[in-house]
Amino acid sequence: MKIAVTKLEEKSEGVAELFRRHGHEAIIVPTMRAGEPSDPAPLERLSSMLKNGEIDILVFTSALGVAKLCDRVKPDDVRIVSVGPKTADKVKEYGLSSEVINKFSSDNFADYLGDIKGKTIGIARAQVPNHELTESLISKGAVVVEAPAYSLEPAGNDITDALQGVEAVIFTSARSFEYSGFTSNDAGKFKVAAIGEKTASAMKKHGIEPDIIGNGTLESCLLQF
Repeated sequence: MKIAVTKLEEKSEGVAELFRRHGHEAIIVPTMRAGEPSDPAPLERLSSMLKNGEIDILVFTSALGVAKLCDRVKPDDVRIVSVGPKTADKVKEYGLSSEVINKFSSDNFADYLGDIKGKTIGIARAQVPNHELTESLISKGAVVVEAPAYSLEPAGNDITDALQGVEAVIFTSARSFEYSGFTSNDAGKFKVAAIGEKTASAMKKHGIEPDIIGNGTLESCLLQF
């Protein structure tokens, strides 16, 4: 199948090969572009705390977040946790190692980290707050230092033009769906997938019931086609 996927250009490395392994062709259709964070101070603060050994656990939620932080500082002597294998691969490019959590939700992430009471956890992420994650970590006694490493802005393209000739579309985040302009009228023309539950919830609010809901990874969606 020809499958459109709403990946950022900066985060699309390896996507085409992944789809080929599953017998499909990926059509990258970015509905967002990455920009600089509106306030650079939090990222500067996290970088400084890493240099001073004040962070116990460092969390990366995307490969782009890895690049944005590690271009500033090499986080040595800290426990690093990556959300997904692509993020972990980017960590390796900087000569570092990380633990990988493949299925992401706020609750299971906090449980995965174990006893975090009194620990300081740094999170390098997109400028899209995840209040559920932050609250779950704080509820377990952690101190959370969040740093938006990049912003996500509308790409300004018309997704309906980009979907000509494809048979399915995978939305990779709630924000990528919301910026797409995709409607319930469009949904009947394609097999529609949400990469995870949060993306599916955003789609349902607009009257679109996904045919496929993954566990947070593209591969989990591809396995259902």
